[in-house]
Amino acid sequence: MEAMVLRNRLVAVLIRILLAVFYIYPLNGYLSEFPSYGVALSTFSVLLGIVLIVVTVLEIIFNLIDLRHGVHGVPAGPYMPIALPVYAFSVLSGILYFAAQIPVGSAPFSTFGVFFHVMMIVGPLIDWIALDEKGTVRFAAGFTSQLYPILYFIFGYFRTLIWDESPIYGTHMYAYAFLDFTNPNIVWNAILFFAMTLGIVSLTIFSNNLFAGKYGLIRQRAD
Repeated sequence: MEAMVLRNRLVAVLIRILLAVFYIYPLNGYLSEFPSYGVALSTFSVLLGIVLIVVTVLEIIFNLIDLRHGVHGVPAGPYMPIALPVYAFSVLSGILYFAAQIPVGSAPFSTFGVFFHVMMIVGPLIDWIALDEKGTVRFAAGFTSQLYPILYFIFGYFRTLIWDESPIYGTHMYAYAFLDFTNPNIVWNAILFFAMTLGIVSLTIFSNNLFAGKYGLIRQRAD
């Protein structure tokens, strides 16, 4: 659906270029705060940040190609069944940084860290609400998207076995305390983690359909 989408391809590509800059700049500074890039890549948000940058760069390329059709019109966007879960996970990773890492002192509290995670929340919302098509993603995408958090969860376990002397933050071996496999409540914590990832994607898909007028609550703008 084309409802609630900015109909200016030039403005859209400029917004996405700015978003890319505001993703890359703080991420570069945030990476320097880790002992190594390998350790940084062990965090949910850094991995999502890289994926988000790739999605945004592809959007810019598609947008520039689409300019041959003129400035006015709906800008070209990403493949939403993939991009929408990425947006949802990015927002979740930013929220977890402020809610589950900083309060317990596990995450490095810094200007770059805060800037990067704020952008992980705000950037995808700007792109999705203002520039992306709505109503094209089925709820089944919420379940298929769980492959990413499942692989991340498995990686988190084996990383501590293979690199047992590579803490992520200080002496913390896990990016999130609630995913610590030595915790006796790990099963319930894992259920909570997957409930959060599935829940935020499902909520995003519902909102995507809502903004498209699929539920009759938001009237679409006439072309």
